[in-house]
Amino acid sequence: MDAQEKIAQILQRLETGTCTPQELQWLQDWYDNQPALPMHTFRDEAHKQQLKTGMLQHIHAQLEPPVHVPVVRMRYGWQIAAAVLAGVAGICGWWFLNNWQPRHKMILVQVGTGQQKELLLPDSSRVWLNAGATMEYPQEFSDVRTVKLDGEAFFDIKQDEHHPFEVHTGQINVQVLGTSFDVKAYATLDETQVTVKTGMVKVLHEQKGLDVLSANDQLTFSRSAQQYMKSKVSNQQISEWAGGMISLSQAGFAELALTLENQYGVRIRFNPAEMKQDEYTLRCSKQLTITEVLDLISSIHPVQYDIKDKDITIHRKN
Repeated sequence: MDAQEKIAQILQRLETGTCTPQELQWLQDWYDNQPALPMHTFRDEAHKQQLKTGMLQHIHAQLEPPVHVPVVRMRYGWQIAAAVLAGVAGICGWWFLNNWQPRHKMILVQVGTGQQKELLLPDSSRVWLNAGATMEYPQEFSDVRTVKLDGEAFFDIKQDEHHPFEVHTGQINVQVLGTSFDVKAYATLDETQVTVKTGMVKVLHEQKGLDVLSANDQLTFSRSAQQYMKSKVSNQQISEWAGGMISLSQAGFAELALTLENQYGVRIRFNPAEMKQDEYTLRCSKQLTITEVLDLISSIHPVQYDIKDKDITIHRKN
């Protein structure tokens, strides 16, 4: 545990009145070893006094617990409290302003229908989010660079052997040091896919390693079957969607329908039992209209469709 995490724990325990004398002494020793705090620690004098008053109340509660609670009284309680009080308000102001808040502030990015978004992460890694995707990441990364993803994203990760990069989805986690790869992890789909363009990644499920992927490897994990399969794919097709293409390879109809819904803002109705027989491979420009794409699909597969405003019903031809 690093100093910042320990400080956070001690401050939380001060708030609940469960801080021990040893923890208070550790906090005082840590404070004594710090360089001079910046002059802008407090917003104003009232802010400074508010912090000091709050900390004094917590320490009073620690030193004078209710008589019915069996605790061991601090041996040098008031001496420690007085020393800590002199600096703890400064610690709170400095530490929260400069460490806790920036590091733990989360940024949520959501991509709308028919859109895609490019992001520059705090470590200068780049991410492209596909339509309908959502990603959450901290304003500042810690020892492990972690993001949470629902949807599809292509990652180009900056190499940093001391700070691994992890993508967390609802079913699997992906660990890398520096590489480029695609993750498709929509919560409404049974399958989650990881496809590597360059470098290597490790894929985990419930903290257990599934496999290690290198360039052109694709891992498909089934939530219902709790199994995965590994295959090879064309390098050029891995991130085609980021270049303005609709690109699917041997996809189930549910994935095809979700792709069209995210791209065109429509609602597609279908019978899963009726449409589960075929796999769909589709490559076309996102500039095509939804009608043009449906005509293309129906020219290859035995399906027909009806459109009413934004509602589309698709079923197999008899």
